[in-house]
Amino acid sequence: MESAAASAFLRTVMGKLFQVLEKEYNKQKGLRQETLSIQQDVRMIAAAMDDSLHALGRGERRTAVARLYREEMLGLVHDAQDCIDRILKRLTCRPRGGGGVALVRRVAHEIKKVQSRSGFADEIRKLKARLKQAHERVVGIPMAAAAATVCHDFATAAPLYRVARNPVGLGRPVEELLSLLDEVEGEPEQLRVISVVGFGGLGKTTLARAVYEAPDAVEKFHCRAWVSAGRWSPENNGGGVREILRDLLWQVRPKDSMDVVADDGQRMEALLSEYLKDKRYLIVIHGIVMEQWMQLKFIFEDNGKSSRILLTTAIQSTAKRCSDDNGYVYQLNTLGEEDSKEIALQGVRSPELEQGSTALLKKCGGLPLALVSVSDFLKCSAEPTGERCAKLCRNLGSHLREKDDYDNFTELRKVLMHNYDSLSVYDMTCLLYLGVFPINRPLKKKVVIRRWLAEGYARSDSLCSEEDIADKTFEELIDRNIIQSIDTRDNTQVKTCRTHGIMHEFALHKSMSQGFIATSSRDHPRPSAYVNNVYHLSIHGGNLTDSEASDVDISRVRSLTVFGKAGDAISHVRKCKLLRVLDLEECSDLEDSHLKHIGKLWHLTYLSVGGTIGKLPSSIDGLHCLETLDLRRTKIKTLPIEAIMLYHLAHLFGKLTVDRDDLNNAKKMTKVMKFLSGNKSNLKTLAGFVANERQGFLELMVHMRNLRKVKIWCGPVANGSNYTTDLSEAIQEFTKVPMDSMDARSLSLDSEECSEDLLSSLDFKPCPEDSKYDVRSLKLRGKLLQLPPFVPLLSGAFPSLRRLCFVVQSLTSALPAIKQGALPYLVSLQLLCPGLVGLSGIQIRHLKHLKEVTIDSGVPGETRQDWEQATKNHPNRPRFMLHKSDVRVESEGPGNEEASAVREKRKICVVQPSLDDGLDSSLKKMRLSSDSSSRLQMIVHTSPTMQL
Repeated sequence: MESAAASAFLRTVMGKLFQVLEKEYNKQKGLRQETLSIQQDVRMIAAAMDDSLHALGRGERRTAVARLYREEMLGLVHDAQDCIDRILKRLTCRPRGGGGVALVRRVAHEIKKVQSRSGFADEIRKLKARLKQAHERVVGIPMAAAAATVCHDFATAAPLYRVARNPVGLGRPVEELLSLLDEVEGEPEQLRVISVVGFGGLGKTTLARAVYEAPDAVEKFHCRAWVSAGRWSPENNGGGVREILRDLLWQVRPKDSMDVVADDGQRMEALLSEYLKDKRYLIVIHGIVMEQWMQLKFIFEDNGKSSRILLTTAIQSTAKRCSDDNGYVYQLNTLGEEDSKEIALQGVRSPELEQGSTALLKKCGGLPLALVSVSDFLKCSAEPTGERCAKLCRNLGSHLREKDDYDNFTELRKVLMHNYDSLSVYDMTCLLYLGVFPINRPLKKKVVIRRWLAEGYARSDSLCSEEDIADKTFEELIDRNIIQSIDTRDNTQVKTCRTHGIMHEFALHKSMSQGFIATSSRDHPRPSAYVNNVYHLSIHGGNLTDSEASDVDISRVRSLTVFGKAGDAISHVRKCKLLRVLDLEECSDLEDSHLKHIGKLWHLTYLSVGGTIGKLPSSIDGLHCLETLDLRRTKIKTLPIEAIMLYHLAHLFGKLTVDRDDLNNAKKMTKVMKFLSGNKSNLKTLAGFVANERQGFLELMVHMRNLRKVKIWCGPVANGSNYTTDLSEAIQEFTKVPMDSMDARSLSLDSEECSEDLLSSLDFKPCPEDSKYDVRSLKLRGKLLQLPPFVPLLSGAFPSLRRLCFVVQSLTSALPAIKQGALPYLVSLQLLCPGLVGLSGIQIRHLKHLKEVTIDSGVPGETRQDWEQATKNHPNRPRFMLHKSDVRVESEGPGNEEASAVREKRKICVVQPSLDDGLDSSLKKMRLSSDSSSRLQMIVHTSPTMQL
């Protein structure tokens, strides 16, 4: 965390500063040299800090010195960022307005800049002195004793989990894994690798041991071996491969193992390969990492005996790569509610206990190791009670962070610390940041990434874009099962997620202890003890009173997120002068007056509001750095033209029209057209606007050259209007790209309020030879009698279309036909029509790249069966899903308990094709139980030559 904070500082703040200094500070070269020097000082001290903290150890070995050093460095980083941000504001902020008054303001502003330079120079010199002193203090402390243990205690970093006796909730997974030990009838007998993957402490070892010792396995496999790869670090001593080989050899042929020298790896490989070549064997390797498997896999040749290798890992990509050749990836899920209660509450049930333990079990998130730890803790008392559970729930974070007199959380703490320490410093920061959201809150991936970008936590020295870095960080957390996928697109791309319950609790308290996050909630009602140095403030339910908010210094707060009532705290937003993220989307007591001074938040990069807000203040044009403006949950219908001319605005959400007075103001329209025609707009997402007889956004959209995603609500059309022509031209210009362009376009058209022939009347002109029409995602909502002419039938007009969605509330006839040869690269087809009857004339078999089909959950049962059968008959076996139209995961608000309950239901069967676009491969589908306690999702990889 401490290194990540320093790194984020270097890349976000210092980088921007030096760009400005190139233009401004020829007038004050001395200050420029000072800032260049402090950049180098911070870089060197951050590197020294990494070395020092590595020597001081990880996790529980880290000493008080390391903690104090971390806190001091974090405070220095905060102070440095505050200083640099104020310099940036003074240099780049320009007074608004025109005429003589503006001239006076500009002159006064320049005078203040000159006067402030000497003050900033003094601050920078003081920061340099503090950085130097901090470094000298820690360098003078001897650390050899701590360092000596680092390289030899990998078992602490990668804990070896105990195998539970009589485990709860594993009966069905054991049966299903045992079934994978046999070949499906008609399949050739061959070696298969089964990878069991899931978060640490989920029970992978217990499951593997139960399968290994099952009588059926013992009877079928006379040659068996069990080894633990997690005892050796992949970075030291050859990754422990020689030790794994010796352990295997000792179990399958003890006599040979005695005659082999310990470091003779080649000899052991040869003996194992020779012995196993004519055996049917079962080998379990627990805690495998990719580096180890790459050296071991060549030993296990396919001898046609239906041998099995069972691996356990916490990394998704490792599981997929190990099992990518005729293997299986077995995704182990968390326990259900009833199994969780049985473990944690030791079978005791009472209304008082049920009520008092609800929040505690929610934090455990169905993780068996967390539930066992809670159970052990509760056993210290005579009998578990609701009051004791509630107290443990409030203090659970502290138990996860540090030992106590009767430490029942040691194993769980090691697992969590191992997951945390295995991340890069950048990924650590992004994980800690998720603590601003309530536990188990469904989060949209794009919202998470946009907030990371706004905070500057997705930076790198590589040539990749910030968006790519953020996406890579997100995928890394998904890969390690730290973030759990809730909803996916095209079978592979995560749309909605949440942080694993117990990991969220661990990260939140780690963030709070470091002053990274302060939260005001039921479990943490008084954040004032640590809020003075906090970076991110999260308020749940109005717990921060006016007296608390007014007594503490929140001027350093970089983000404010409110869920439920904000109470008195909302009136103190103007104190957060360095605020970058203001998320009031779920603030239930927000009023227009609260945004009156929002234009003074010059650094604001992300703004999301909701509640009863009906109008944006005129000061919106002062948000110079704003990149995201989300108005979807407000009552705002019109947008001031000034908002469109914000230089950095990239994402605009709402159901908006351009202010009527602005449209009639020739001076403003001339100004905005000059702004857009000069390619100064950075707007990439416009989702969306209402298009009616007035051109408004349609006219402006044609000149927005960076648009990638557009949503349009089509308003009623008067007779004789040029509206259809304007709409066609706007869509055509949006979708037209250079021939060599790889930029994806997404378009959504809602015509529910229009006549049935509106979309049918839209048409395109022929595309110039050096251009093409390119749309990757198309959503059509309204009355559809036929596909609009711009959607391909037999023509090749959108050859790259990947996702097509129809939303029709009242279906009076068949859906538009998709003829053979059209949409050759379609991977996702969504038919969200409650009145859908049968296949409605749509044949999907010729859609060669199809991966998923989604229909509305309200369709008749026969229609559901027809579509399920159609997906089974498709060569790709695309995933078949039901969409519940009244559940919107992406916009869950407080109090939506019913929607949350729907989301908690497990997916019964998930069968995914390989990640590439070679969809000719066959897939073998396993039907799982519909039991709500089922803990299994299945991904099956088979070879392209396998027949169904």
